[in-house]
Amino acid sequence: MRKAVIPATPAKFAAALCIIAVLMSSGAMAATLSDSVSQAMDTHPAIAAKKATVDAAKSNVREQRSAFFPQLGVNGRIGRVHEDDDTTRVFTGGFATSWLGEESATLSQPIFTGFSNVNRLRAAKDRQTSAQFDLTGSTNDIALRAARAHLNLMRTHDLLDIARKYMDAIQGRKDSISLMVKEGAGDHAELLQAEEILMAAKTTRLGYEEAFRQAEADYISAVGASPGRVLEFGPPSWNRLVPLTIEQAVAQGAAASPQVKAAEALVAALGKEAAADKGTLVPRLDAEISGLNRDQHEELGGEVRNMQGMLKLSWNFATGGGQFARVDRDLSMRREAAAKRDDARRNVEHDVRQKYTSMTIIDQQYDLMRAREKAGEEILANLTSQFEGGRQSNLQLINANARLFEARASRTDAYYRRLLARFELLSVMGSLRDAFAPDAAKPVKSAKAGAPAKD
Repeated sequence: MRKAVIPATPAKFAAALCIIAVLMSSGAMAATLSDSVSQAMDTHPAIAAKKATVDAAKSNVREQRSAFFPQLGVNGRIGRVHEDDDTTRVFTGGFATSWLGEESATLSQPIFTGFSNVNRLRAAKDRQTSAQFDLTGSTNDIALRAARAHLNLMRTHDLLDIARKYMDAIQGRKDSISLMVKEGAGDHAELLQAEEILMAAKTTRLGYEEAFRQAEADYISAVGASPGRVLEFGPPSWNRLVPLTIEQAVAQGAAASPQVKAAEALVAALGKEAAADKGTLVPRLDAEISGLNRDQHEELGGEVRNMQGMLKLSWNFATGGGQFARVDRDLSMRREAAAKRDDARRNVEHDVRQKYTSMTIIDQQYDLMRAREKAGEEILANLTSQFEGGRQSNLQLINANARLFEARASRTDAYYRRLLARFELLSVMGSLRDAFAPDAAKPVKSAKAGAPAKD
């Protein structure tokens, strides 16, 4: 299993990373790629926000379902009244005052609402489905961010290690040239060239250190914690999810993309909301039971006990066309959502084709980089053998080391880009989260879906 041990060895860089190691000791840190991704999916604020949206959608479903149940209304009042009307004049010749106590209760059950309640409930369920797919899409995005940050840390650490070994080799050859110059057996121009190559190597290594720091910041932002001292790949559970052909990838991506599914659910919800608003154009029928209890002086009507049970038919029609306008608005929003769904499907198909093509190209580049590195190793070995026989110079070995370093760094970079290309493909297909699920199935290797070869 390929591992990256952090920190690297140079003094200044190691001292800074020791501080990070002390900070890491305060809590459990992610180590494998799956650990990093799982922690990001569990703790990232963007995921928490989407979960809250799903919870709100669930509450909306409960709210719309409550419209099918009876509604109970209870009222009460107490106070003093003063009246001067025909009734009080008959009984008192003028006005009358009295304490008033009154309680009423009404139980109303919808019988027919033009199917508005049914359609609103179904629309709420579709919106909940859309919110859940939005959550899945955000989870895939965060998983990709965490995976990219994890791999970038491993990549830059490996590059730092390669650069350290390269600088050690150059430094040794430069010291040999310097000694020969002091003894009068060397060329000062070769020493200057060796120093120039060493300075270029140091500059390259500083670039790797900067990239490492940036990768570390990306990791903390995505995962929410400092990286562990040892980072590794872990089981390659993503293999089983990478399709064998580009057409399979496109078909799976169009069918399973969370963005497309969320858009489809929103289209369905808007269609049902339009049907619900159409239901307001027909009369509404309710069953109602009510009771009233009032206590006051006889001069004001005396005690009242009233119980009623009836069917109520009501019809509210907006003569200004408000109801028709609301339905037209809903249908226009549905057409807009349908167009966005079609656009999302096209974008997914485009992105899947692009990412799959990039993956296959990077695979070929990686094979070329490995062959180039192997050739560089053989050239350096032959030159070293010739140097021992007095047929090559230290400067020629330095140049050979420089070419080998470039080939090895390119191969290392391609190695991680090859793996990241697979994650990017799974992300646009909507399957990246499944690659890091705790119950992921044992990977099935294939010629095109296998993990990158270990070095």
